[in-house]
Parts: sequence; C-alpha cells; structure tokens
Amino acid sequence: MTGIPAIPVTVGIACYSEARWNLLIETIASVQAQDHPHRIVVAVDHNPALYQRLTQHYGDEIAVVENQHQRGASGSRNTIGLAATTPLVVFLDDDTYADPGWLSALVAPLTAPGAERVVGAGGRILPVWHQAEPRWFPREFGWVIGATRPATSPEPYPVRNVWAASMIVRREVFVAVGGFRADFGKVGDLSEPEDTELCLRMARTAPGALWLHVPSAVIRHHVPADRSGVAFFLRRCWLEGRGKAGLATLTRSRSDRAEALSEESNYLRRVLPQGIRAYLRQGDAVGLAKAGMVLAGVATTGLGFALGLVRSR
Repeated sequence: MTGIPAIPVTVGIACYSEARWNLLIETIASVQAQDHPHRIVVAVDHNPALYQRLTQHYGDEIAVVENQHQRGASGSRNTIGLAATTPLVVFLDDDTYADPGWLSALVAPLTAPGAERVVGAGGRILPVWHQAEPRWFPREFGWVIGATRPATSPEPYPVRNVWAASMIVRREVFVAVGGFRADFGKVGDLSEPEDTELCLRMARTAPGALWLHVPSAVIRHHVPADRSGVAFFLRRCWLEGRGKAGLATLTRSRSDRAEALSEESNYLRRVLPQGIRAYLRQGDAVGLAKAGMVLAGVATTGLGFALGLVRSR
C-alpha cells in the first residue's frame, strides 16, 4: 500500500557574512539530512565574495542566489520566497541547525486534513550557549538570545506570530501580501520584528486564518560568547523596545495596534510577574539576580519603546 506523496518544499537560508561560514555549513548540512523532500536555496545578502565561495563549494548540489531586493534579511528572504516554485516555503537562519525530523514536523500541520486555515507555522528554538549560560539570565527573556518560550502543549497550537529563524509559509499567501516589508526588518545591528509584522498581515488575508507553533519542530540557535554578558542583554532589550515601537506605528487603527502588541501585553501582565515571584521565592543570590535582571530588562525595553514612539512621531 502506497501512501500519499509528501509535498516538496523549498528551504531558504539567508546569509550575509563570511564570518559565519562554519555555522552556515552546519545549517545546510542539517537541512540536507532531513527526510522530507526539499530543495535548498541560499540567498546571499549583497556579498559577492560569499556568493562566489558558496557556488564553488557546493556546485549544483544546492541553489545559491544573490539578494535581488534591498539589503537585509527581509530582502534575502523575499528573494527566496517570491522565486520559489513549491507551495510551501521554509525559512531558516544561518546560525542555527535543525534536529532530525524538524522539517517533517513543520510541514505536517499545513498538509493535514482541514489545515486550509493555517497560513504558516514556526518551530521550537533552543539556545546553544558557546560558554556557560549566565547564572543571572532569566529564562523569560529567552528572546534576547533567539530562544522560544516553553511550549504550552506538545501538539501544535495557535499563536499570534512565529519567528523567521524557523518559519514555514504558504507561498500563495506570502506572495499575495508582498512578502516581508522592504522598509522594516534586520539590517546589520538594526533589529525590527519583521517576522511579527509579516505574520499579522498574512493572518488578515482571510477570516479564521491562523499561525501555529509546532513544539516538535526543533532547531538549535548558536549564542556566541559575546552575547552572554549584561551589556548585550540590555542592548538587545533596548533594540526590542525600539522595534516594537516601529511595529506599533505601522498599524492603522487602535484595534490593529492592540493586536500587534497583544502578546507583549500578556507577557508584561502575567509572564514576567510570575517569573519575578518564582525567582524571589528561591531565597538566594541567583534568584535575586534573575529577578533584578527581569526588572532591568523591562525598564530598558520600555524606555526603548517610549523613545521609539517619540522618534517616529
């Protein structure tokens, strides 16, 4: 008895720097090892030397293309998504690697019976610390180092948005909304939540359209040693605040703004207070340090958000 053939997908990896060469090779190898049918496309962000090195290294083994749009991660991903020919397109960052079964798990919710309302999904992202995880680091701030929050269910469940570090989209919907915004996103050290903004637009394309978080689709995200300090933590919080201010200014109505910041509101009202109470109940210096960093992170993010709003107006 033969089963239904698996739907092939395009797996796109955006890259920009030769400094990440070894990590990029690891990323590509982890995709090549996946058991779901796929085609790999690597988009190089305006770096001719890296483009040439990749084409020489892989030959015809994978597709290597140059970013045909504006500089930045959004342009590279649009180059991949808008040019793909498969109905499903997956995005993966160049400083991650996928666990076995990641791709099959990510594809499953979009190909299951009755999945027509699902416009996209994202997987679980776990950190790989290059030096020991700091004792003061609060797990509620996993987003600072590119890690998702603990799953609320082992099965896929609806979320407002997923992250482009591990994202699958229906290409038809992705193209219909024009892909990632050209004027919003990550370029160099600038950090704006272009993935959240895309998810909001795609979810508005049809009544009941939704995104899913898939806990069983696991990737690992590298956390270099220079991202293990307090200075990086606070700077990332600052940039997140500014980025969310930019997201708020893109919305046209009060209801859209409330939707755009709904997860952040719940995070501030419930998740962080629970974390602080838990850390204080530890009754030791580590718990006190983590509670203090939660407060410092909230203050820094809030200040970045406030000043970002003022600047945009």
